[in-house]
Amino acid sequence: MKSPHHLRVALVGAGAAGQAHAFGFRNVSMAAGLDEVTIDLAVVVDPNLDLARKTAARYGYGAVTDDLDSVLADPTIDAISLALPNNLHTRILPAVLRSGKHVFAEKPIGTGSEEAEELVALATASVAVTGVGFSFRRLPGLAAVHDLVGEGRIGAVRSFTAWYNADYAALPDAPFSWRFAKDTAGAGALIDIGTHAIDAVQYVAGPIRRVLSSTLRTAITERPVPGTDGETAVVDTDDIALLTVELDNGAVGQIHVNRIAAGLPNSLGIEVHGATGHARFDSIAGGEFHVYTGGTGTLDGPRRVFTGPQHPYFTDVAAMPGGGVGTGYAEAFVAEIQHFVRCILTGTAMDTDFPSAYRVMLTVDAAQLSAVSGTAVDVDDVPSLRHQLRSGATPVPA
Repeated sequence: MKSPHHLRVALVGAGAAGQAHAFGFRNVSMAAGLDEVTIDLAVVVDPNLDLARKTAARYGYGAVTDDLDSVLADPTIDAISLALPNNLHTRILPAVLRSGKHVFAEKPIGTGSEEAEELVALATASVAVTGVGFSFRRLPGLAAVHDLVGEGRIGAVRSFTAWYNADYAALPDAPFSWRFAKDTAGAGALIDIGTHAIDAVQYVAGPIRRVLSSTLRTAITERPVPGTDGETAVVDTDDIALLTVELDNGAVGQIHVNRIAAGLPNSLGIEVHGATGHARFDSIAGGEFHVYTGGTGTLDGPRRVFTGPQHPYFTDVAAMPGGGVGTGYAEAFVAEIQHFVRCILTGTAMDTDFPSAYRVMLTVDAAQLSAVSGTAVDVDDVPSLRHQLRSGATPVPA
């Protein structure tokens, strides 16, 4: 009988996100309690076999193929790790989820919440462990802020600001890709990086109940098409998203997302203000966070705390787990894959399961509906508003 501590893993999607998953699987055994787990990196699945071979060679996978069906039919494969463009998730994930194998999928799950509904139903019906990658949750600094807020160290949450600034699309001559078209992406910065900011808010401050207002702006309206002689394509997804939202606990805050933030390559952050203090984290300075829990006298003020072994995930992913050495983006992927593997071993659900990812997708759609209507949109009303749109009626937000 096969040991539950031996897992054969297939990677579906050999691009950047898939390689980050591969990095995570390769380093699972760094965590206490997982040092006896054997991860067999079995096969990389991608229609681009040259890319699949490079990824397999780099991370130690034993084989490559462009035939996903054969992998799903292989009884020796225990888990599927999947990272694909948004529109391909709904074409490929149903079969993966029906296979009965454990599934870890990169966010977002589709181009919108309607597509995600089927995936959530399939994931919920599966007896296997299924989850979605929101890697920033695994950064020790953000996890420490989550714990501080959850323990009431800053008092009841009253307001917050969250952001994700990136510059991957800042140059007007950056080539046109699937991220710049609604048909393949669903939305732009809002869904690509904004889903991480939305998840950070819900992880740290509480569930989002309502999008009070939303502005979506495309600043670079056309981009060059690769492989052509000067041809351009129209960009119809947002470069910038500005949301004002209300949480279930009554707190209000703003979420600012920008994929053309020149000079800020990758900054996910949140600042939370409570009744008695505040806390702040920014991934671009991922080895620290800031917190104020009250004080008096000449030293009253926020503290800068360096992450270390006393904070979540740190000892499981740091190459030299001592205070002040810091951890970064790569280690966050290691920590989330470690969580996935632990859940497989214990038969428990991931904290970033498909229903939680669906809630993020509902918020994305609520923001798009609010931007069009100019009114507040309750997250729970999104399915009925979609139905009104399909029937030709003018949607009437609550």
